[in-house]
Amino acid sequence: MHDDPNLSPDSYQKLLDVASRLVAEPDIHRLCETILEAAQRMTGAEGGTLYLTDQDEEGDDKELKFVIVNNSVLDIGDGSELPPIPLFNEDGSPNQRNISSCAYHKREDICIDDAYETDEFDFSGTRKFDQATGYRSRSFLAVPLMLETGQVIGVFQLINARDNETDEAAEFNETHQSLAHVLANFAATAIEQQLTTERQRELLVKLSGVSDTSTLADEILREAKAITNADGGSLYLLKGDDKEAQLEFTLVLNDSLNISLGGQSGNEINLPPVPLYKDDGTENRVNIASYVALTGESVRISDAYAEDRFDLSGTRRFDESTGYHSKSFLTVPLKNHENDVIGVLQLLNARDFTSGEVIDFSLKGEIVVKALSSFAAIALHNRILLEDLKNLLDAFIKAIAQAIDAKSSHTSAHCQRIPLLMEMIAEAACKDEGTFKDFQLNEDEWYELQVASWMHDCGKLSTPDSVLDKSTKLHLMRDGIHEVEARFASMRQQRIGDYYKSLSEGVEAKTAKQLLDDDLARLEDDCDFLVSANKGGEFMSDEHQERVRLLAGREWIDHKGEVQALLTQEEIDFLCIARGTLSYDERQIINNHMVVTLEMLEGLPFPKNLKRVPEYAGGHHEKMDGSGFPRGLTREQMSIPARMMAIADIFEALTSKERPYKDPMKLSQALGILKRMKEDDHIDPEIHELFVKSRVWETYAEKELLEQQKDVTDISAYL
Repeated sequence: MHDDPNLSPDSYQKLLDVASRLVAEPDIHRLCETILEAAQRMTGAEGGTLYLTDQDEEGDDKELKFVIVNNSVLDIGDGSELPPIPLFNEDGSPNQRNISSCAYHKREDICIDDAYETDEFDFSGTRKFDQATGYRSRSFLAVPLMLETGQVIGVFQLINARDNETDEAAEFNETHQSLAHVLANFAATAIEQQLTTERQRELLVKLSGVSDTSTLADEILREAKAITNADGGSLYLLKGDDKEAQLEFTLVLNDSLNISLGGQSGNEINLPPVPLYKDDGTENRVNIASYVALTGESVRISDAYAEDRFDLSGTRRFDESTGYHSKSFLTVPLKNHENDVIGVLQLLNARDFTSGEVIDFSLKGEIVVKALSSFAAIALHNRILLEDLKNLLDAFIKAIAQAIDAKSSHTSAHCQRIPLLMEMIAEAACKDEGTFKDFQLNEDEWYELQVASWMHDCGKLSTPDSVLDKSTKLHLMRDGIHEVEARFASMRQQRIGDYYKSLSEGVEAKTAKQLLDDDLARLEDDCDFLVSANKGGEFMSDEHQERVRLLAGREWIDHKGEVQALLTQEEIDFLCIARGTLSYDERQIINNHMVVTLEMLEGLPFPKNLKRVPEYAGGHHEKMDGSGFPRGLTREQMSIPARMMAIADIFEALTSKERPYKDPMKLSQALGILKRMKEDDHIDPEIHELFVKSRVWETYAEKELLEQQKDVTDISAYL
């Protein structure tokens, strides 16, 4: 505080007392009241107004907002309902017709002896106010609340100084002006401190609600730029361990060059990372950012071109190629709650708030940015940890799905295709403006659906491989059809032996040969039939089942010379399986995977945003009429995503290219089966209509099916 000849020692003491009160006041509104009350008391002013600057969406000052209005004569004490004073005219020029906005722009105190005797400012509103209230506004003193950086954060305006002898309105004298000016300096610092604290509090709340690292980095760097009025900045995150550690650019901003890379911009950063260690293993302390990361110390540079501690040759090359001039730098570490450096925040070219000239970063600015960095780093670290845990969960879920697919080559990729199909169906529902117009998914709900899709068959981990991988009806640990073929081979040899025996007994050769050929042809046909029956299919007729039973009674002689039936009872039962390759008991074992799936998923402590995973994943074998399994749910008891999962699971199984018991099914056949299932009340009719009309099947086919499967263009037959 510089000596002022207009102020006495007693005045200085009063100012210091007021300053102590201002610094100690934690509430911004009470702080403004204290400032205006002190200004009025020290100058004897009848009234006063305190304004704070208000910003537009770009962060630029646009108006002076009334905070406190006080007049002891008229008993006025609130200004919250008064319209703000614009700082700029409609044409963009500074508004200098208002005394307070003029004080803002000129960055100087303005004193008017009599408002009615000047035409420099527009006091028409004041005259109307006086006419309405009977008051007489005379002398005015407008003082900008200006920080050391030149930034004006508000203005206080005083009205009608009082003459101590006559108690009448008088002019503001030099002592009044000096008192108000010094008080304004104290007030600006106290208000800025409160506003900074409030901004940081709001930012901390805001950061805690940000759901991704990119947005978080964006908020942190932009706030740091705003605090210091920096022209540019970069945010690095530390990646890698030990000697492989390096700082990767996460966000790069520069106002003058209109650069916005990384973060929410969507623009890729092609800048190389900054290694913390050189090729020889020594620390890389020649780069500012790596030095800060290694030491945990902040670095403030006034002039990059006069700096000899660090290698700034890259900065100079950048300036030469762009015409830019990098001058002042402020680089601070981002430390988590364990005091570990997780990144670096670097600001470039602080600018004077008044002239826009590039200046040094102030010590106060460094302190504020370090404070911001401390809690921003914790928020960033927490978000990174959450994303790492989410990535781990995703990898674990996909590993389970891959393990299930790997259990059987015949259902391989099923668990990987269901998430794709579910995404397509859900997207179609979200875009639908008819039946599903109210169906929408937020980010958490999309993730919940994705997890459920990947985990929908997790219970198959408990299914025996011999059942899950059963490619033919007689396949147990190996395919039993080979034993049947061996019996036919034995029977063939027996027939040949009988042929030669008949020749020795005098049977005509031609007749014997014809009998042999006919017999061998029947054996070959019967064997081929059983081999075909063993492969399974969508349907086996009663006639074919009866033929299996007839053939079972055929006899052959084993290696001991004993007569045996061609097929055992177990083989008969397996070969007569009407659909697919699984017996009833084996089908029950397979179906039990849904019970296990629900038990596994319901036993997991899913967070709130994943609570519906068991319901979504566990319902894909339920039917709309309640005849499905494992719980026999009806359509009304199932959510839309659970009903979607049923159609996705069926369609993938029908069109799969890997099922050994059938050729890859064409779209016409698969869509026909879905239509019949809809008519039988097995799948949801509305989701089926959406699936067909939105041509989800076609989009999926382009990605996953063979060309020979794509035989549908007109969908009318499948609705």
